[in-house]
Amino acid sequence: MRQRRPPRGRQKRPSRSQRAHRRNSGNALRHAERRIAISLPSRGREPERVVAHLGPTNSGKTHAALDELVAKGSGVYAGPLRMLAQEAHRRLGERIGFENVALITGEERVNEGAPIVCCTVEMAPQSGELLVLDEIQWADDDERGSAWTRLMLAGEYREILLLGALEALPLVERAFPDAELKVFERMLPLEWVGERTLRSLGTGTVVVAFSRKAVLALAGEVNRLHPGRVAVLYGAMPLASRREEIDRFLSGEADVCVATDVLGHGVNLPCETLLFAETTKFDGDERRNLLPWEIAQIAGRAGRFGLVERGHVGVLAGLGWGVADPDIVESALEPHVRLPGEHWGYRIVDEARIRPRLSDLGVDDPRDLDAALVAWHRVAVREWAFESWLAVESLQPLRLRLDAVQRRLAQRGRHLSLDDSWKLVNAPVDEDNLELLGTLALAIAGDRVARPHLTFLLDTTRLRDARLEDAEQAGREASILRWFALQYPGVGGVTIERAAALEEIAAARVVSRLRVEVESPTLGRCRSCGRSCAPWFPLCERCAGVASRSR
Repeated sequence: MRQRRPPRGRQKRPSRSQRAHRRNSGNALRHAERRIAISLPSRGREPERVVAHLGPTNSGKTHAALDELVAKGSGVYAGPLRMLAQEAHRRLGERIGFENVALITGEERVNEGAPIVCCTVEMAPQSGELLVLDEIQWADDDERGSAWTRLMLAGEYREILLLGALEALPLVERAFPDAELKVFERMLPLEWVGERTLRSLGTGTVVVAFSRKAVLALAGEVNRLHPGRVAVLYGAMPLASRREEIDRFLSGEADVCVATDVLGHGVNLPCETLLFAETTKFDGDERRNLLPWEIAQIAGRAGRFGLVERGHVGVLAGLGWGVADPDIVESALEPHVRLPGEHWGYRIVDEARIRPRLSDLGVDDPRDLDAALVAWHRVAVREWAFESWLAVESLQPLRLRLDAVQRRLAQRGRHLSLDDSWKLVNAPVDEDNLELLGTLALAIAGDRVARPHLTFLLDTTRLRDARLEDAEQAGREASILRWFALQYPGVGGVTIERAAALEEIAAARVVSRLRVEVESPTLGRCRSCGRSCAPWFPLCERCAGVASRSR
């Protein structure tokens, strides 16, 4: 991410507590290394069997892996998303009985003692009989890749099943040179259908755009032609809201679904035709063209085997503000990168990210954590400099979280144990929610100042007239509070029941506000004349010009 230049002029003098915190941090960095005993993860026993199920979306690799779990009668399925863990739990429960399947994520625990466990990767146990590790290419993810890498590098399972895109073949071969490879082919071919217009959208069509504003504006346009029969999916929606929209599309209540690229992460829809309304996206730094592997991952959602009989892919034309380049999409439907064994893919994934666990840091005082992170990173980089498949993550995000927690505690003269500090540093909290992280730290430390804030967040009556954005934010907060309630039941007045109620009501409010937004759009409509316009502008070009001339 680009560094912003600090503003010029006189800077505000740090407070006394901030100066004290900086002095303490500096002392820790200078002296803690004497007390640090760094260790690196390793496996005590090698797996007896490693099999890689690699192939594109809709090729049956996950179905085959779940068959193995059923045949074994015990084991672990670990996926990247709560929704995928829930989907595996549902599919397995319907086959062998829900009493035999557990669901464990950061936000929920269901039937924990069951012989088969469906979980998110971060919650997977480090040992067992059979591990099904899904979406193995996520090991190269900047933020979460280490959870996959840990299981590959140090997970002590008798058998390991690796699932993922064919692009991860180089990584699999480097991590497990003797792994058995099973390549899966797509069950239904994709057909290029070129350009389609809004008026030509038929039942079973999914249209993809790449921002929340674009999706909402586009859904409003589609709703004019399909009143009340448009489903919406985007990342900021609470999970229960996404499920409801998916169910509307599955049941036929909605004819068209408008979605972001959240569609590419395990959302199974009866999609016959998938159209790209845009072929550019903002990636956090700049707006750029979609990469071929991104297009292929999304396009692969068309033609789901067993749901529809064929898959069509094209672009949406004539929207006015959305720009979709048909050449970019059509060219991405055929893999073009040569992989080992005469296979073809869209990119090469040959590295896996790794970062420490608390047990690797060798400290017993939370004040030494920052120095230990610095020391571990230095040791790991030196140790794995010539390991072709291990890449040491930047630990700056962890250090920023740690600093936010420790500063908030220092302001109130509070302290946390080493274990509690580490849990908070690794909590599922986005960078824009660090204030809530500080509040949770104070709640654990027993500071009464945290309770009013948490009481407000858990008060569902505040959502009675909430805007869509506020309901989405409440859904994110509910997810964090569910995690917190599982770790610290009742602390600060947070219980799993209250957090779950907040999540449910936030999700319901999101769905109700979505209906209003789709049926009476505020995005993508000129505030002056009501004509269609780009969703990131309040006025169309014509009215903006009139307004500019009248100044």
